[in-house]
Formats: sequence, C-alpha cells, structure tokens
Amino acid sequence: MSARKHKLSKKGKARLAGYTILGLAVLGVAFLVFLGTKGVQFLLDDSDKRLEYQKFIEPVVMLDPVPFDSPDQANPDFLLQSAVWAVLKNEDTSRYATDQTGAVLLPAADVDLYGAKLYGSDIKLEHKSFGDDTMKFQYDTATQCYRLPATGLMGYYTPLVSKMEKRGKIIRLTVGYVAAGSSWTGDADGNIYQPEVDKTMIYTLSKTSDGNYVIHSIAEAAEDEAVKNEQKKGSSSASSSAPAAGEGTTPAPGTENSPQEDTTSGEAAAPAAA
Repeated sequence: MSARKHKLSKKGKARLAGYTILGLAVLGVAFLVFLGTKGVQFLLDDSDKRLEYQKFIEPVVMLDPVPFDSPDQANPDFLLQSAVWAVLKNEDTSRYATDQTGAVLLPAADVDLYGAKLYGSDIKLEHKSFGDDTMKFQYDTATQCYRLPATGLMGYYTPLVSKMEKRGKIIRLTVGYVAAGSSWTGDADGNIYQPEVDKTMIYTLSKTSDGNYVIHSIAEAAEDEAVKNEQKKGSSSASSSAPAAGEGTTPAPGTENSPQEDTTSGEAAAPAAA
C-alpha cells in the first residue's frame, strides 16, 4: 500500500470514528431529553399525592369545622371528634376489645395518637363523651376507652383536593367540599362529571420536626380560588384518577374498617358537634 493510500485510509477511519461518536452523542442527548420530559411529567403529576392528603383531611372535612388560624384556636370538641373519626377511618376496629354488650372499646391512647397526626403533638385532647341519643360516643374514665355506637356516620362533606402548592415547609391545599353521598357521574357519550362543589376552603399543612405534615390552619378560599366543576372525557381515565367523593363512611363498629367502602345507606346523619 502506498503512503498516499495509507494516509487516506487513516483519514477514513478517523472520519468513521467521528461520525460514530457524533451519532452516539445525538442519541445520548435525545435520551436525556426523553428522561427529562418524563421526569417533568412525573413531577407535575401530583394526583397520587393529592389523593393521599385528601384521605388525610377527610375526618376533618366531614365535620365542616369553623376556620381557624392554628389548632389551639379550634373548638376542642371538634378536635376530639375529628381525632376519633381519624381512628375509625384508618384502623381495623375488629382488633379492639368489646364490652358485654358487644360494643367496641376504642382506647383514648389511639385517639391521642391520631390527634397528634392531624394537628401535632402540642395539641392535648379533652377526652369526654359526645353525641346524642341516636349516636353516642360514651367515654369511660376508668378504662380510658370510648364505647362506640352501633351506627355509622357519613358527615356533612367529603374533600376534593384540586390543587397542592408546596412552599418550603408549608403545603397549601385547595379543597372543594362535596356534599356527602355525591359521586362522580357520566353519560352515554363517556363524559365524566365531578360532583358538585358546595364551597372551597384552603388547608395549610406545616412540616414537623419528624418530617410529617399536620394541619396548621383552615381558611375560606378567595373567590378566584374556588374549585370549578369540570368535565372529564373518557370514563376509564377519569375513574382511575377521580377523587372518591362520597367515600369514607365508617362501617358499624366491630367490622373491618375501610375508608373506601360506604356501608351507610340513606341520608347523611349530622355530626354531633363541629
């Protein structure tokens, strides 16, 4: 092989190597762009997190509390009742002991635990009986347990968290209040309609030293923040991500508790006090 041909061969190999490296670089950039797009989509899709907070505030929303700037300014009876319902919506009541009549005995210690999960460890609940003749939560100071009534309660509202904003250690939730018993509906064309929102409230959650979030305040939303009723096309996609309005009623004590099951029929009973 002549020197000229050898030189051309070396140039050809170098050119081929250059093209190969350039092609790999282009593929690498395209792959990074793809990952970046998917990553942004993942970050923007907060539906699962919104549903998580929706379940978290459900025992509070169901009682339709008066707005407050901090839990220590809230009605003590409301704090107690929401903590009790938080237990019933998150725990299997069949694991609790029963009395001679078969009534479930809910330990006050569990109520305190869920009170702290909702409002922080600084809140001290005032344990006492509450309710009326139709649904009475009787507190026994000797056993430090609540004797649960045999009837369930749906409450006033269920939450529909439409927006979540995180600012440092604060999370701001825009919450639509949906009348208990309402549900997502559809038509023959596959259009899905969210339940009617009666009013919109702003829930502010603050991060605690252990990394969890607790309810810091509840306020009325401004007019331009009101949750609007939206139509969603496609029953399969809407039903998979739709917040479950009307869910979360509590079965009769002594049965397995599931916040997703509605075992209460008829009209919603009014909470004992809010």
